[in-house]
Amino acid sequence: MDVGKEGTGMDANVDVLAYMELISNTGFPIVIAMYLLHRMEKKLDALVGAIEELSRAFK
Repeated sequence: MDVGKEGTGMDANVDVLAYMELISNTGFPIVIAMYLLHRMEKKLDALVGAIEELSRAFK
């Protein structure tokens, strides 16, 4: 009886492990980047407001 890779289900385990490794290697940097972009957006909104206020003051 010849049992190849298809019969053992090893491909599925390897794929799951590869995906887990990919997520663990890229997930943390993605979360940090999203957090920093969110913080930067708030600060940019505050800067836009300050510039608009200064623009109105000079008119």
